[in-house]
This record gives sequence, structure tokens and C-alpha cells, in this order.
Amino acid sequence: MKKNEPPSAWASLALAFELGFVIAIPIALGAIGGGYLDSHVTHTNNVFSLLGLLLGLISGIYGAYRLLAPFLKR
Repeated sequence: MKKNEPPSAWASLALAFELGFVIAIPIALGAIGGGYLDSHVTHTNNVFSLLGLLLGLISGIYGAYRLLAPFLKR
């Protein structure tokens, strides 16, 4: 693909799916890990679940930025 040529429909679809996974996986892992810590380790009420969600959201946004950074520089 040339530098100024727009991506194909399949490449755009692949980028959209990859972006979804880059955002969803860290959020889900943070929630699951926080829920595990809350229920089995510390026996607190959703403290680590919320912390895991927050950390997953931050890492998902950072991953999405890194994925889209080459497209934002055009």
C-alpha cells in the first residue's frame, strides 16, 4: 500500500476489530482480577474491582492511542 493511498475495506475492518480488542481485553482482565482480589484475598466490597476497572480503562485508552497514533499523524 502506498503512503497516500487509503486503506482497503478489509484493512479498515481489521483495524476496527483490533481496536475493540485493545480496549475490551484490559478492561475485562482488570474487572476479573479485581473481583478475584475482592472475593478471595482481601474480602473487601468492590474496592479492587473498581480499581481494576479503572486501570483497565486507562491501559485500554493508552493501547488505543498507540494503535491509532500513526493514523493521527497524517
